[in-house]
Amino acid sequence: MANKYVISETGEFPAQYKVLRLDDDGIYRPVFGPDPDLADAERKCGEMNRDRAKNAKGHFVADDLSTPNINEAYVGGKAPVKKKTKKKVAKKKAKKK
Repeated sequence: MANKYVISETGEFPAQYKVLRLDDDGIYRPVFGPDPDLADAERKCGEMNRDRAKNAKGHFVADDLSTPNINEAYVGGKAPVKKKTKKKVAKKKAKKK
């Protein structure tokens, strides 16, 4: 799955960062920013892409079961919605008499 959200620098001084979303027509449109802090832009981009949370060593963080309303395993505290799959129905074969 490709990320739909990316970070862009405005090219001005001091640097400002925007979070852009890739639309269906292939054009990136701003959804957050401009923000002078790159860390805030990266956090917002990670929340929107539903990235897994990592600690300082780069290891994945597990969900804390004592906080049922927040999922610490994902940036922003929300897990991505799982897509429903269609179940295959087996066709019954007619018995010959």
